[in-house]
Amino acid sequence: MPENIRRILYLSYAPEAVYALWRASMPEGCELLTLSANDDAERVEKLALADAVIVAPAVLRPEWVAKAPRLKLVQHQGVGWQGETPIVELRERGIRLAINPSGTADVVSEHALALIFACLRHIPRTDAAIRRGEWLGTALRPVSRNLRGRTVGIVGMGRIGSALAALLQPFKVRGLYADPYQRLPEGLELALNFRRVELDELLRESEVISLHLPATAETHHMFSDDAFARMRRDAVLVNCARGAVVDEAALARALQAGTIRAAGIDVFEPEPPRPDNPLFALPNAVLTPHIAAGTLDAMEAKVRGATANIGRFFRGEALVDEIDLTACP
Repeated sequence: MPENIRRILYLSYAPEAVYALWRASMPEGCELLTLSANDDAERVEKLALADAVIVAPAVLRPEWVAKAPRLKLVQHQGVGWQGETPIVELRERGIRLAINPSGTADVVSEHALALIFACLRHIPRTDAAIRRGEWLGTALRPVSRNLRGRTVGIVGMGRIGSALAALLQPFKVRGLYADPYQRLPEGLELALNFRRVELDELLRESEVISLHLPATAETHHMFSDDAFARMRRDAVLVNCARGAVVDEAALARALQAGTIRAAGIDVFEPEPPRPDNPLFALPNAVLTPHIAAGTLDAMEAKVRGATANIGRFFRGEALVDEIDLTACP
C-alpha cells in the first residue's frame, strides 16, 4: 500500500454488506481497514496501522490508544460518545474526536415509537401466542391501551427527543419533558405541545416515559428502584439511549412486581447482555439488540456524514460536529 494512503479502520466487526457501504464512500486517498472476525487481537493489530478510526458500536478502549501510533482522528459513527471514549488518552495525544448526527434522530425516534406501540398493544406477546396456537383475540382487551391521548414524558429533549415529540403529534398526547441542560424555545414547546417540568412531576404523571440521555456520571442508573417507585403503575418505560441510564435489576423487579406496566429496551449494560439477564424471563419486557439506529437508510446517511468529515480532516479543513476534548473532565 502506498505510504500516502490514509488507512481508516472500522473498529466493529460487521457483515461485508456494511463494509461495502463504507468502502464505496471512502474519500480520495483513503482506504478502509476491516476485521475478519470479532477479535480484539485483530483490532489492536490493525489499530497500529490506522490514521483514523470509525467507532461504534465497538468501543475504543483506553489501553489501545497507545498501540495506535499513527492515529489522528476518532470519528464516531453516531452521537453516543459520552462514557465510551478514552478522553484523557486522546487529549494527551492531540487526537481529534468528532460525532455524526446524520440520520440518528429520525431512525431512533421511530424505533422508540415502535417500542411504545409494542408495549401498549402487547405485540410481541400476541405474536408468540399465535405461533403456539393460542388465540388472544379478547384476552388482552382489558389491558391493552391506545397511544392517543396518553401523557408521554420525554427525558432528554435533544435532537432525538425532539424528533420523537414531533412524531407523537398526530396522537394528541399530553407532552411533558425533563432536561436539566436545555429548554426548547417557547414557540417550539407550543408547536410540539410538550411542557418542561421537573423530573419528579414527569415520573408521577407520565403513562409513557422515553429516555434520550447520554451515559454520564450524572445519568448512571438514573432509573432505579426509587424512580420506578415514583412512576405510575400503568406506566411504560422505553430506553433507546444507553443501557447505563437504567438499573436493569431494579427494572426487572419493578416489572415483575407490577410497579410499572411494561418496558421497551433497546440498550443494555453490558452489551450484549449476559445470558442470566432477568429481563429475558419477563413477558412485559420488549427487547431489541441496540438496533434503534440500525436501518439501511440510517447507515447510508451515517456513512455519508462520517466519510465526508474524514475527508475534511485529511484535506486540512474544519471538522463538523467536533468534540472539544479540552473542555471535557
